[in-house]
Amino acid sequence: MYVPDRWTGDALPELRSRQRHAVATTAVILADWAYDDADEIGDRRIHAMTARSLLSELPPCTWHQNLGWRRQMARTFDDLAGDAQSGADPLPRCTGEEMALHIVLIKAAGQHLDGEPDHLLGAIPPHPNDTDWISPMDFLFDDYDVLTLFDIAPDHIGGGLNLEPESWFIAFDHAAARDRWRGFRRRRPSPHRSGGGSVQIAV
Repeated sequence: MYVPDRWTGDALPELRSRQRHAVATTAVILADWAYDDADEIGDRRIHAMTARSLLSELPPCTWHQNLGWRRQMARTFDDLAGDAQSGADPLPRCTGEEMALHIVLIKAAGQHLDGEPDHLLGAIPPHPNDTDWISPMDFLFDDYDVLTLFDIAPDHIGGGLNLEPESWFIAFDHAAARDRWRGFRRRRPSPHRSGGGSVQIAV
């Protein structure tokens, strides 16, 4: 759904309409990728990073999480997409959404600047700031603590709010919690697809 740009004057900055549409579209695609990964990997541990797996792009401290956690991570992309589709900026409400939004912005910006979604954005009036994907990295986040998880060992997590993977989906104190009964867009896989063991991903 196209939501026209609003004149903000001296108000807080916000995504432009084309950016918001690109974010919503990208987030839905990434949600499907994450659900696909969760269905395929199940409860198994991830042992190496690969571009072929979205969940393996997350910090290593998440690689031992189970199917339920991975489905919650997939849902964060859907939640952010829903915010953007409603015309609101997708402000992350928990650590999982922060990580998801970082991934969404990077991929949406890359595709937008490469002209990939132009056929989807043609009906949306352009704005001078459409190609400014740096500013959203500032005004959509309170901090970048979640990105430090890429640089520290899984057993040395600390110094930030809800950085432990088990706390990734707990709403921040300043954010409204999402409806706990909202469910998932995709059903859980059949039991035989989520067995134990590990998954070795080639690099």
